[in-house]
Amino acid sequence: AKVVVTDRRADALDEVAEKIRAGGAEVLAHACDQTDPDGVAGLFQAIHGAFGGLDAAFLNAGYGRYGALIDLPFDQWKKHVEVNLNGGFLMAQGAARLMRDGGRGGSIVMNASTAATHICDMLGAYAASKSGVRMLAKSLASELGVHRIRVNLILPGVIETAMTKSLIDDPAVRADTLTNTPVGRLGKPEDIAAMAVFLCGEQAGYITGAELLIDGGQTLHGYPRWFSADYAQAGSEWVAHSER
Repeated sequence: AKVVVTDRRADALDEVAEKIRAGGAEVLAHACDQTDPDGVAGLFQAIHGAFGGLDAAFLNAGYGRYGALIDLPFDQWKKHVEVNLNGGFLMAQGAARLMRDGGRGGSIVMNASTAATHICDMLGAYAASKSGVRMLAKSLASELGVHRIRVNLILPGVIETAMTKSLIDDPAVRADTLTNTPVGRLGKPEDIAAMAVFLCGEQAGYITGAELLIDGGQTLHGYPRWFSADYAQAGSEWVAHSER
Protein backbone atom coordinates (compact mmCIF):
# COMPACT_ATOMS: atom_id res chain seq x y z
CA ALA A 1 0.00 0.00 0.00
CA LYS A 2 0.91 3.63 -0.41
CA VAL A 3 0.58 5.05 3.08
CA VAL A 4 -0.41 8.43 4.51
CA VAL A 5 0.38 9.25 8.13
CA THR A 6 -0.87 12.34 9.89
CA ASP A 7 -0.64 13.81 13.37
CA ARG A 8 -0.32 17.22 14.96
CA ARG A 9 3.38 16.58 15.65
CA ALA A 10 5.56 16.71 12.56
CA ASP A 11 8.57 15.24 14.42
CA ALA A 12 6.62 12.13 15.41
CA LEU A 13 5.34 11.77 11.84
CA ASP A 14 8.83 11.80 10.38
CA GLU A 15 9.91 9.00 12.72
CA VAL A 16 6.94 6.82 11.79
CA ALA A 17 7.32 7.57 8.08
CA GLU A 18 10.96 6.50 8.10
CA LYS A 19 10.07 3.16 9.71
CA ILE A 20 7.43 2.52 7.04
CA ARG A 21 9.78 3.49 4.22
CA ALA A 22 12.35 1.09 5.63
CA GLY A 23 9.79 -1.64 4.95
CA GLY A 24 9.61 -0.65 1.30
CA ALA A 25 6.38 1.38 1.20
CA GLU A 26 5.80 4.80 -0.30
CA VAL A 27 4.77 7.25 2.44
CA LEU A 28 3.28 10.72 2.63
CA ALA A 29 3.73 12.35 6.05
CA HIS A 30 1.55 15.42 6.45
CA ALA A 31 1.10 17.22 9.78
CA CYS A 32 -2.51 18.15 10.52
CA ASP A 33 -4.65 19.10 13.51
CA GLN A 34 -8.00 17.42 12.89
CA THR A 35 -9.88 20.12 14.82
CA ASP A 36 -8.85 22.65 12.12
CA PRO A 37 -11.12 22.50 9.04
CA ASP A 38 -8.55 24.23 6.85
CA GLY A 39 -5.83 21.88 8.04
CA VAL A 40 -7.99 18.85 7.28
CA ALA A 41 -8.84 20.21 3.83
CA GLY A 42 -5.12 20.70 3.19
CA LEU A 43 -4.41 17.12 4.23
CA PHE A 44 -6.82 15.64 1.71
CA GLN A 45 -5.62 17.98 -1.01
CA ALA A 46 -2.10 16.72 -0.33
CA ILE A 47 -3.29 13.10 -0.51
CA HIS A 48 -4.99 13.76 -3.83
CA GLY A 49 -1.92 15.49 -5.17
CA ALA A 50 0.44 12.71 -4.08
CA PHE A 51 -1.62 9.61 -4.84
CA GLY A 52 -4.65 10.74 -6.84
CA GLY A 53 -7.18 9.15 -4.51
CA LEU A 54 -7.86 7.27 -1.31
CA ASP A 55 -9.03 3.70 -0.72
CA ALA A 56 -9.02 3.37 3.07
CA ALA A 57 -8.74 5.54 6.17
CA PHE A 58 -8.21 4.63 9.82
CA LEU A 59 -9.27 7.57 12.01
CA ASN A 60 -7.45 7.00 15.26
CA ALA A 61 -6.80 10.38 16.91
CA GLY A 62 -8.40 10.91 20.29
CA TYR A 63 -8.28 12.90 23.51
CA GLY A 64 -9.25 11.89 27.04
CA ARG A 65 -8.79 13.26 30.56
CA TYR A 66 -10.11 12.00 33.89
CA GLY A 67 -12.25 14.14 36.15
CA ALA A 68 -15.72 14.53 37.63
CA LEU A 69 -18.20 16.16 35.28
CA ILE A 70 -19.45 18.42 38.07
CA ASP A 71 -16.01 20.04 38.31
CA LEU A 72 -14.95 19.79 34.67
CA PRO A 73 -13.97 23.17 33.16
CA PHE A 74 -15.93 23.93 30.02
CA ASP A 75 -12.77 24.29 27.96
CA GLN A 76 -11.91 20.66 28.81
CA TRP A 77 -15.39 19.55 27.76
CA LYS A 78 -14.99 21.46 24.50
CA LYS A 79 -11.60 19.90 23.78
CA HIS A 80 -13.04 16.40 24.08
CA VAL A 81 -15.82 17.28 21.65
CA GLU A 82 -13.49 19.18 19.31
CA VAL A 83 -10.91 16.41 19.00
CA ASN A 84 -13.04 13.27 19.22
CA LEU A 85 -16.36 14.22 17.63
CA ASN A 86 -15.82 17.34 15.53
CA GLY A 87 -12.37 16.20 14.41
CA GLY A 88 -13.69 12.73 13.69
CA PHE A 89 -16.43 14.25 11.54
CA LEU A 90 -14.02 16.45 9.57
CA MET A 91 -11.65 13.57 8.89
CA ALA A 92 -14.41 11.15 7.92
CA GLN A 93 -16.03 13.73 5.67
CA GLY A 94 -12.73 14.56 3.95
CA ALA A 95 -11.93 10.89 3.42
CA ALA A 96 -15.42 10.13 2.13
CA ARG A 97 -15.35 12.98 -0.38
CA LEU A 98 -12.02 11.82 -1.78
CA MET A 99 -13.31 8.24 -2.03
CA ARG A 100 -16.56 9.34 -3.67
CA ASP A 101 -14.75 11.49 -6.21
CA GLY A 102 -12.41 8.59 -6.99
CA GLY A 103 -15.41 6.47 -7.98
CA ARG A 104 -14.12 3.15 -6.65
CA GLY A 105 -15.57 3.11 -3.14
CA GLY A 106 -13.50 2.67 -0.03
CA SER A 107 -13.37 1.87 3.66
CA ILE A 108 -13.37 4.17 6.68
CA VAL A 109 -12.57 2.75 10.11
CA MET A 110 -13.23 4.95 13.15
CA ASN A 111 -11.75 4.33 16.58
CA ALA A 112 -14.07 4.92 19.54
CA SER A 113 -13.87 3.13 22.90
CA THR A 114 -15.77 0.70 25.08
CA ALA A 115 -16.56 3.91 27.00
CA ALA A 116 -18.92 4.72 24.11
CA THR A 117 -21.19 1.84 25.16
CA HIS A 118 -21.25 1.84 28.95
CA ILE A 119 -20.72 4.14 31.91
CA CYS A 120 -17.11 4.95 32.71
CA ASP A 121 -17.08 7.12 35.82
CA MET A 122 -14.74 10.12 35.88
CA LEU A 123 -14.32 9.85 32.12
CA GLY A 124 -17.70 11.31 31.20
CA ALA A 125 -16.59 13.88 28.62
CA TYR A 126 -14.55 11.27 26.77
CA ALA A 127 -17.39 8.75 26.91
CA ALA A 128 -19.98 11.27 25.69
CA SER A 129 -17.84 12.39 22.76
CA LYS A 130 -16.96 8.80 21.80
CA SER A 131 -20.65 7.88 21.96
CA GLY A 132 -21.14 10.60 19.37
CA VAL A 133 -18.43 9.02 17.23
CA ARG A 134 -20.27 5.70 17.51
CA MET A 135 -23.48 7.12 16.04
CA LEU A 136 -21.52 9.18 13.50
CA ALA A 137 -19.94 5.99 12.16
CA LYS A 138 -23.31 4.25 11.86
CA SER A 139 -24.88 7.26 10.14
CA LEU A 140 -22.00 7.47 7.69
CA ALA A 141 -22.23 3.74 6.98
CA SER A 142 -25.85 4.20 5.97
CA GLU A 143 -25.39 7.35 3.89
CA LEU A 144 -22.15 6.38 2.17
CA GLY A 145 -23.28 2.96 0.99
CA VAL A 146 -24.54 4.53 -2.22
CA HIS A 147 -20.93 5.46 -2.97
CA ARG A 148 -19.76 1.93 -2.09
CA ILE A 149 -17.92 3.30 0.94
CA ARG A 150 -17.96 1.08 4.01
CA VAL A 151 -17.73 2.56 7.52
CA ASN A 152 -17.01 0.52 10.63
CA LEU A 153 -16.26 1.24 14.26
CA ILE A 154 -13.64 -0.21 16.60
CA LEU A 155 -14.32 -0.25 20.36
CA PRO A 156 -11.04 -0.83 22.21
CA GLY A 157 -10.90 -1.78 25.85
CA VAL A 158 -7.83 -1.13 27.98
CA ILE A 159 -4.90 -0.81 25.59
CA GLU A 160 -1.38 0.00 26.76
CA THR A 161 -0.90 3.47 25.28
CA ALA A 162 0.17 6.91 26.47
CA MET A 163 -3.48 7.71 27.28
CA THR A 164 -3.82 4.84 29.77
CA LYS A 165 -0.26 4.95 31.10
CA SER A 166 -1.02 7.18 34.10
CA LEU A 167 -3.43 4.57 35.49
CA ILE A 168 -2.10 1.18 34.48
CA ASP A 169 1.44 2.01 35.58
CA ASP A 170 -0.01 1.79 39.09
CA PRO A 171 0.61 -1.84 40.16
CA ALA A 172 -2.74 -2.08 41.96
CA VAL A 173 -4.68 -0.78 38.95
CA ARG A 174 -2.78 -3.08 36.58
CA ALA A 175 -3.52 -6.07 38.81
CA ASP A 176 -7.20 -5.11 39.03
CA THR A 177 -7.42 -4.74 35.25
CA LEU A 178 -5.79 -8.10 34.63
CA THR A 179 -8.13 -9.73 37.14
CA ASN A 180 -11.09 -8.41 35.15
CA THR A 181 -9.81 -9.27 31.66
CA PRO A 182 -10.87 -12.80 30.59
CA VAL A 183 -7.98 -13.26 28.13
CA GLY A 184 -5.55 -12.57 30.99
CA ARG A 185 -3.57 -9.70 29.51
CA LEU A 186 -3.91 -6.05 28.57
CA GLY A 187 -4.40 -4.96 25.00
CA LYS A 188 -1.58 -3.90 22.69
CA PRO A 189 -1.68 -1.32 19.89
CA GLU A 190 -1.03 -4.22 17.49
CA ASP A 191 -4.38 -5.75 18.52
CA ILE A 192 -6.13 -2.64 17.22
CA ALA A 193 -3.94 -2.36 14.13
CA ALA A 194 -4.74 -5.92 13.05
CA MET A 195 -8.48 -5.25 13.09
CA ALA A 196 -8.07 -1.91 11.34
CA VAL A 197 -6.07 -3.51 8.52
CA PHE A 198 -8.68 -6.25 8.15
CA LEU A 199 -11.61 -3.80 8.01
CA CYS A 200 -9.79 -1.64 5.47
CA GLY A 201 -9.19 -4.58 3.15
CA GLU A 202 -11.21 -6.51 0.60
CA GLN A 203 -11.76 -9.48 2.93
CA ALA A 204 -14.09 -7.22 4.92
CA GLY A 205 -15.98 -6.19 1.78
CA TYR A 206 -19.35 -7.30 3.18
CA ILE A 207 -18.93 -5.55 6.53
CA THR A 208 -20.27 -2.05 7.13
CA GLY A 209 -22.03 -0.36 10.02
CA ALA A 210 -20.42 -2.85 12.40
CA GLU A 211 -18.84 -2.13 15.78
CA LEU A 212 -16.07 -4.47 16.82
CA LEU A 213 -15.12 -4.95 20.46
CA ILE A 214 -11.40 -5.42 21.06
CA ASP A 215 -11.34 -5.61 24.84
CA GLY A 216 -10.23 -9.09 25.88
CA GLY A 217 -13.72 -9.67 27.24
CA GLN A 218 -13.59 -6.83 29.77
CA THR A 219 -17.07 -5.52 29.04
CA LEU A 220 -18.63 -8.93 29.70
CA HIS A 221 -18.68 -7.80 33.33
CA GLY A 222 -18.92 -4.05 32.81
CA TYR A 223 -15.19 -3.38 33.01
CA PRO A 224 -13.23 -1.11 32.93
CA ARG A 225 -14.43 0.64 36.04
CA TRP A 226 -11.52 2.88 36.91
CA PHE A 227 -13.15 4.73 39.80
CA SER A 228 -15.95 4.02 42.27
CA ALA A 229 -17.72 5.67 45.20
CA ASP A 230 -19.74 4.46 48.17
CA TYR A 231 -23.26 5.49 47.18
CA ALA A 232 -24.52 4.66 50.68
CA GLN A 233 -22.55 7.64 51.98
CA ALA A 234 -23.73 11.11 50.89
CA GLY A 235 -20.84 13.11 49.46
CA SER A 236 -18.62 10.04 49.11
CA GLU A 237 -15.35 10.65 47.30
CA TRP A 238 -14.51 8.94 44.03
CA VAL A 239 -11.39 6.83 44.40
CA ALA A 240 -9.52 4.36 42.21
CA HIS A 241 -11.69 1.26 42.01
CA SER A 242 -8.73 -0.98 42.80
CA GLU A 243 -8.55 0.60 46.25
CA ARG A 244 -12.09 -0.40 47.20
